[in-house]
Amino acid sequence: MAELLCDSLVSEWTTARRSTTLWTVAATPSVKVVKQMLYKGQQHKWSNRYHFNGGTPADDAHWQTLFTNIRNAEKLVLDGNVGIVEVIGYAAGSDVPVATWTGSVGGTAAPANTISCPGNDCGLVRYATTARTSKNHPIYLFNYYHWAYRDSTSSDTNTINAGWKTLLETYAAAWISGFSDGANSYVRAGPNGATAVSRLVEPWLTHRDFRT
Repeated sequence: MAELLCDSLVSEWTTARRSTTLWTVAATPSVKVVKQMLYKGQQHKWSNRYHFNGGTPADDAHWQTLFTNIRNAEKLVLDGNVGIVEVIGYAAGSDVPVATWTGSVGGTAAPANTISCPGNDCGLVRYATTARTSKNHPIYLFNYYHWAYRDSTSSDTNTINAGWKTLLETYAAAWISGFSDGANSYVRAGPNGATAVSRLVEPWLTHRDFRT
């Protein structure tokens, strides 16, 4: 089984060069949500990594509550052919997992007027922050979601399905509001601590190559 390129290392980009930050150990805790789907005749995994502000879950029980709340929200944007198979928690300053969940939770997205796209196609969520680089460029956070839907009512085959776009917007807004571990709430941030303050789902489908 191959594992696809995840966006865990491309969370903070600048508008000037759209280049990733250095691959250093993150200053914020994070959660990686691993998905699995059929791609070119094989089951492949891909993931999204969400850094967050608000502290760190106190113990495994709190991590598991956080994982459950994130899974229940993320499955709403995923097609039924995509399953969440693992969720991994990381403390700030380390890439060694401190909590893990494994299982199988299928996606439930079923918007109207959809045509499924090739596996490399995806929807793009961009989070704005108030942070700036040393050259005063704004810092954005990005996440990509595969098994994308284009809109069957549009003559432009690159138009994202309107219903799926709404689902992605709702999920991104939930990250801005924060997910609870039963005691504390954690909000979307970048690896260096830039907090998300708004979100935008691109109206056009984009493409991200899988590592095979």
